[in-house]
Amino acid sequence: MKTFKLVGLKIENKAEDGRFDELPLVDGLIINKEDGENSWLIEALLSKQYRPYFEHHWQSGEDLILFATITKKNNRPAQVIANVHSITQFEEHISVLFLGRLYSRSIKQEAENILSELIAQGLSGKKLLEAFKKRMNK
Repeated sequence: MKTFKLVGLKIENKAEDGRFDELPLVDGLIINKEDGENSWLIEALLSKQYRPYFEHHWQSGEDLILFATITKKNNRPAQVIANVHSITQFEEHISVLFLGRLYSRSIKQEAENILSELIAQGLSGKKLLEAFKKRMNK
């Protein structure tokens, strides 16, 4: 495993398509698990005001798209698809632990291929979404 300092974190704002909200980090770490699966752990120390936001995402289990800036603010952010693994409350802050995978074109291409196959099978609406989620989790 390799550990790096997390210096910036943006999360996709699903309400406003294509926009990312930058979170004001107090501190943070990002760990490359080096497990051959592109698995990463991200710990973000944030103001406790963000707890309801992350509680919602933790309970829903939905994936988030993160842009994590490592080591220096001017580095290109790594794109990570992650979910909230845990939230720890401190006096003034919360620690949010994300588990995720590095997003790459191959994942995007895989998603497009799965979606094309499911549409070709005649799926649509909620059935399409459910089948897509199942296939992506494999």
